[in-house]
Amino acid sequence: MIKNFIKSALRNLWKTKGYSFLNIFGLALGIAVTALIFLWVEDEVSWNNNFVNKKDIYITKSKQTYDGNINVFESTPGPFAKELQREFPEVIHAGRLNWGSSNLFTVDEKQIYQFGYYADPQILSILAPEFLDGDAKSALNEPSKIVLSESGAIKLFGTTQAVGKTVKFDNNEVFTVSGVTKDFPKNSSFRYDWLIDFKKLESANANFGYDNWGNNSVITLVQLDPTADLSAVNNKLKYYIEDKQGAKEHVDENFLYPMERWKMYNVFKQGIEQDGKIKSVRLFTSIAWLVLLIACINFMNLSTARSEKRAKEVSMRKIVGAKKKSLIFQFLGESIVFAFLAGLLAIGLVKLGLPSFNSFVYKELTIGIDKWSHIGFITAIIFVCGIVSGSYPAFFLSSFDPLTTLKGGARKIGSSGIIRKALVIIQFTAAIILMICTSVIYLQVQHAKNRDLGFDRSQVIMTNIQGDMSKHIDVIKEELKATGKIDAVGLSISSILNVGSNTSGFKWDGKDPKSSILIGYTFVDPDFIDALSIKLKDGRNFRPNFLGDSSSVLINESFAKLIQPDGLVAGKPIEMNELPFTIAGVVDNYIYNNIYGSPEPLMLAPLDVGYKYGYTGGVMNIKTKAGVDIPELIKQIEGIVKKYNPEFPFDYKFLDEAFNNFFSTEIMLQKLASLFAILAIIISCLGLLGLAAFSAEQRAREVSIRKVLGASVGRLVGMLNLEFIILVGISCLIAFPIAWYFMNEWLNGYSYHMNMPWIIFIMIAALALIIALFTISTQALRAATSNPTKTLRNE
Repeated sequence: MIKNFIKSALRNLWKTKGYSFLNIFGLALGIAVTALIFLWVEDEVSWNNNFVNKKDIYITKSKQTYDGNINVFESTPGPFAKELQREFPEVIHAGRLNWGSSNLFTVDEKQIYQFGYYADPQILSILAPEFLDGDAKSALNEPSKIVLSESGAIKLFGTTQAVGKTVKFDNNEVFTVSGVTKDFPKNSSFRYDWLIDFKKLESANANFGYDNWGNNSVITLVQLDPTADLSAVNNKLKYYIEDKQGAKEHVDENFLYPMERWKMYNVFKQGIEQDGKIKSVRLFTSIAWLVLLIACINFMNLSTARSEKRAKEVSMRKIVGAKKKSLIFQFLGESIVFAFLAGLLAIGLVKLGLPSFNSFVYKELTIGIDKWSHIGFITAIIFVCGIVSGSYPAFFLSSFDPLTTLKGGARKIGSSGIIRKALVIIQFTAAIILMICTSVIYLQVQHAKNRDLGFDRSQVIMTNIQGDMSKHIDVIKEELKATGKIDAVGLSISSILNVGSNTSGFKWDGKDPKSSILIGYTFVDPDFIDALSIKLKDGRNFRPNFLGDSSSVLINESFAKLIQPDGLVAGKPIEMNELPFTIAGVVDNYIYNNIYGSPEPLMLAPLDVGYKYGYTGGVMNIKTKAGVDIPELIKQIEGIVKKYNPEFPFDYKFLDEAFNNFFSTEIMLQKLASLFAILAIIISCLGLLGLAAFSAEQRAREVSIRKVLGASVGRLVGMLNLEFIILVGISCLIAFPIAWYFMNEWLNGYSYHMNMPWIIFIMIAALALIIALFTISTQALRAATSNPTKTLRNE
């Protein structure tokens, strides 16, 4: 029987090559899209699976309440990890990490920037990387030792057998390689090129206060005993840090957050966990099934549209004794053969499209044909698609009345026609939803990019202050300005886009003693305002070289309005953590940290104050003049910087590029949604083409009679098109509320901008109608221009 199914299917395929290719290609396209999406989903949901202790690893989080708003942070005090492991028997290991940094490594003449962490030795036990060289037990037991990753060692030494070799770190200290670990995969929360004992960072920044219980500045990872009760541990941990700080009342709460939820969730609103990346996973999983459903519907419609060609074959088989059951099995068998061919073609399409897809999603996905899970998935998809796609044609074709068919009579198609129309509506509804989603994501990104940021990100070059630059910073600034191509050179402790420090320890005259407001702060020099084109709202900027300004600060408008409703607070005193300052001026609000949010209160303190309290390095912001030759200017900047800092390679980036990097996830989603929307439209149009062909075939006699009686081609085309325009219109009406609901759900938590949603919807509806009209008009025009005498003679 199976042999007959295959022979029949191949015979059918060969007899109708064009139709068969269209049918197989549509299904293959749907399977390929589904496979690509599920490769991405598999990579996302398997995040951190490389850690053998994943189920027992946690990060310490803190709920902190400020003025009624509950914020969740991952910063903890320096002494916390050691005390946690000492006082909590449920804790197997607890260790500290800093926030990571990119530093210069020098081996002979080779200089490379590599990213890594300062880490307690316990981190090696928690994350358990595989050592290719060296011993984990002793790898970080001395501050002079360094652990390299596999790729880090190869970049520096060309081999992973690097234990005992030395590297120069930031052209300052020499470290001895004590271990080389296998690289963690890209779908891992912690990837590094190097690890150095955290004690080294403590000793180098003695004034920073890593031993202070009030200084939340490190990440603390915890590995619990597998038998430990997480709820019980969190209850004990809840006010543990506050008690160590000697707090008079309990306000903040600490808790352990499992690694299993870091990637998919890890978003908090008023202290309550929300869906995070899992929303995107659900969205694209739904898209995958939708596209596959569309492809199956397309197969059904194309199969039934060709039913006229096989009606007599089915009837003859019935007359000679074929049972309905055997006919159903025959058509299902043919469908599975078609699906198998589509599956093979889909694998080829996936392999062909995977490099481009990887560039879209910033991953290195592979087909993995050697994986049994992937083989099982493809096999299941083929059989499900074959059965689902072939079920309706099988029952439809096998139900023909043979005598009526052979006499040329009409077949009962009322219910089947309704089903086919419903399937087309489903197809176009899904496609239109994808089009709307694409448009909304695009608008969201464009709104965030084009909103008033409060500073000018164009023509700003950023380079890190490192090595000997700080010793010659004034001379470097003067020589850069002397080129005549630079407007201003401003310094800041961090990029303007990121403010990593905040505190609730601000006081001012008239402040409610019960009010606790979290306010950010950073450190800048007097030229920072000019380099970023930030406007002064009140008062003045810092004086050159901070003359007489060692205790002066600038604050933004949001902060000023907390102090006084009109925001005119220049000259007023404030305190930060018992340190007295005077407000020299008020600057315009600018966006930082959350590019979708509103400007938060912020204080800009003198850069020298930051250095005094343990901050190091910083960023040089170079504002270039309009119209200058940027490549040539960069060469000049590099020459000046390297003259005073010859041991460090010159490294730079543009502020607008750094700003655009904030949108990498949204841009990826926009590209993917656009791609899938286009593919869904293509597959839907194939289905619409099939239904249009079927309709033209069924109404051939009516069209011929109307034409004989004088109907024009235009009128006949309009008559045949009307039904389908109505179907697409219904699809639009169904798609709009569904898309609106899901986009609001997805955008929840963003400050998004959709002033003209109905105009967008109308434009998408018009586009869908134009695409549908173009598709069906080809068949309608063909039917309307056919020779009526041939059709009526056959009848």
